[in-house]
Amino acid sequence: MAEDLPAVVWVRWGDKGLGRFLKVPYFRWFLRYFLTHHISKSLSALNRRLHAIAALANDPDTNKANRETVKLYLQSLPPPPYRKLVFVVVIAAVLLAVPLRGFGDVLDVLPLVGALLRVDITYVARAFTGAEFGATVRATIVLLLGLSVVASLMTSPFGLKRLLFNLYPLTKERIASTPARDHAFSVEGIYILEEQVFREVGLRRPKEGLWDLFFLTFVLVLLLLLSLFLGLVALSVAMSWDLILEVDTNAPASVDVSLPEVHWIFYALPAIIFLIGFCGLLKRLLIAWRGRNGPASV
Repeated sequence: MAEDLPAVVWVRWGDKGLGRFLKVPYFRWFLRYFLTHHISKSLSALNRRLHAIAALANDPDTNKANRETVKLYLQSLPPPPYRKLVFVVVIAAVLLAVPLRGFGDVLDVLPLVGALLRVDITYVARAFTGAEFGATVRATIVLLLGLSVVASLMTSPFGLKRLLFNLYPLTKERIASTPARDHAFSVEGIYILEEQVFREVGLRRPKEGLWDLFFLTFVLVLLLLLSLFLGLVALSVAMSWDLILEVDTNAPASVDVSLPEVHWIFYALPAIIFLIGFCGLLKRLLIAWRGRNGPASV
């Protein structure tokens, strides 16, 4: 089913209200790697368990057919190119960050990343002290921004994989009509079958990576920071605070900076909207964290 999908899969966002008319895109990029990783991880755990049962049994032919089937399928799976994927992600993030060199040059932070990998404490300490501190911070922010954009693109095929798993065995019949928003927080279809199979051999289903939830957590932090920032600006305008910026130059000079004469409600309204979005996503995130690896639908 995954191999027959188009490059972009459009799925309805919800089944009520405006969600019925809004469609969100799911990209098929890297979907094969997510599928291969999931299948390999689950079958490897099952393979070890079946061999342990056979080793402790009096009959060496116990589970022989199942063990052979699992072994053959594992041998047929191509290993995901993890190193190449990491390299592609980093290069894509750097290329996205290049246009922001005016704020921070991302190339300045790459040696810092290498120092962290080498555990070079001396270089790391020097990068965050003295005149290099400001440039390092700005370059780090730019790199994180580029990585965030790439991470959002990687979250799309991961969400598509969950959608395909949840819809099984009626994937083809339901993919065009299913609401996308519910499947990010559901454990159905193939996940239920996995739970049953692993329960039969005395194990719990291996936990799945929470790539999409980690990215959602990042979005939540961003919404909270934006809400707090705009809230402080609204408070400053409402109380008519004067902001004075002192510029240290060779000649006597002073620059007064004041907020534009805009009613505080224009700052407070988006702050409230961001806060409401934060609370709504936080509720769904907590539900997902509790039920993502459970045997039933959340």
